[in-house]
Amino acid sequence: MRVFFNAIIVQIFLSAYIFWRGWQGLPDKKYIKIPYAAFFIVELLIYFVGFFTADTHRLSVEALHDFAWVGTSWMVFAIYMTVLLLFYDLVKYIDKKKKFLPQRLDPKAKRMRLTYFCISLLLVCGIMAHGNYRFRHPVVTEVNLDIDKHSPEVKELKIVVATDIHAGYLINKDVISMYVDKIMEQKPDLILLVGDIIDYDAQSLYKQRMETEFLRLKAPYGVFASTGNHEYIELHNEAEDEKILWLSQNAGLTVLRDSMVLVANSFYIVGREDDKAPNRKPLPEIMEGVDKSLPVIVLNHEPHRLYEEAEAGADIALYGHTHYGQFFPVNTIMALGSKIYNTGLFTEDNKLRFMYEIPYGYKQKENTHAYVSSGLGLAGPQYRIGTVSELVVLNVKFTK
Repeated sequence: MRVFFNAIIVQIFLSAYIFWRGWQGLPDKKYIKIPYAAFFIVELLIYFVGFFTADTHRLSVEALHDFAWVGTSWMVFAIYMTVLLLFYDLVKYIDKKKKFLPQRLDPKAKRMRLTYFCISLLLVCGIMAHGNYRFRHPVVTEVNLDIDKHSPEVKELKIVVATDIHAGYLINKDVISMYVDKIMEQKPDLILLVGDIIDYDAQSLYKQRMETEFLRLKAPYGVFASTGNHEYIELHNEAEDEKILWLSQNAGLTVLRDSMVLVANSFYIVGREDDKAPNRKPLPEIMEGVDKSLPVIVLNHEPHRLYEEAEAGADIALYGHTHYGQFFPVNTIMALGSKIYNTGLFTEDNKLRFMYEIPYGYKQKENTHAYVSSGLGLAGPQYRIGTVSELVVLNVKFTK
């Protein structure tokens, strides 16, 4: 219901507002106004056809991808365009009261309306083009870590970390292939996928035979994964844990579900279930039997309660989930929320939703090296505005 309500707000009310403000500035020529109106009608039809058929599987994978891309792109466009047009209306209102603008910049004039509308259109389209480029060209973030522990067989370790891949109709097989190529280019010793590997619908994986790409992930010390909140999205046509089982049975990943594994008799990898999982175990219970004289790496999708990993004795704790807001100004809001949270005014139990101790990046918390990735993929619109899609490479040395 919430998704439907958001769709109605964005696609009808915002679109109607943008349409009307553009219409007011257009010349009174049918050959201009008819195509203009037709464009908005077609966009709405595309969005709602995609929205109401997404769960029916009546459309092809390619059609679902295209419908979803148009709908989510328009959502971003409509939000940014609305903000700019509202700013114009605010200036017009102030000028009506105070008369501070010169006559040639009269905001009520039709020419001025059209000029501002076209400038706003070019600005938003330019920002979105750059944002899509940032999404399609992930950066590689390298972090060097020294762990003061003895690792019997492994002295140095190159770990490639990817979070929030969101494989599905939008991030389709072509994009996943690019991701896999990027991961393998790093020549990893170990690959860790920290939750939200799947976006929404298991059918999108079967239809595209997505497992053929994930099976290309290889590393000497293995490919491990933990669950994220999207793995726990329940659809009426899916078996229990179907997406998680697909990751282990089809994609060939070792999915750690509140469990741990000793690798090469040298270091531990601990995978926590997502917060959405029923009967999620506390970390000390998962780590019973762990020899803490050896290095311990913990995968935990959502970066809440970072003190749990620090108190449990993790040497490296890896998180995702936040996307660092994905778009401006959400990233700025998250950064501000982090500053407020870290003042101690809010506890973990009563903090606001956008508050994280670390919304993005590295922090040493006691003896634990914590890293929150902004994510390799995206949920929804394929744009990175003010943020990056990233692959994290940890160059780890065990120094003791």
